[in-house]
Amino acid sequence: MRGSITRVRRKEGSGCILAEDGKEVCFERPEASNRVEDLRVGHWVEFDLQYGFEQPCAVNVKRLQRDASQTFGTSSNP
Repeated sequence: MRGSITRVRRKEGSGCILAEDGKEVCFERPEASNRVEDLRVGHWVEFDLQYGFEQPCAVNVKRLQRDASQTFGTSSNP
């Protein structure tokens, strides 16, 4: 899946992503391929969902070379 970072909590080493389907999922430090300190609100990321006891979590979070100013489902090519 893909989405954009909506929150980063550096002290806790966690954050949240707004996925393409409109749902918000959270991630924790060990699940981010990039260091949490390198992720910022608006960064475009790719991730997998892992279903846990309470709610799905984002795992294998990787920053993409694209930002949230490019809306879901659009291409950067004219």
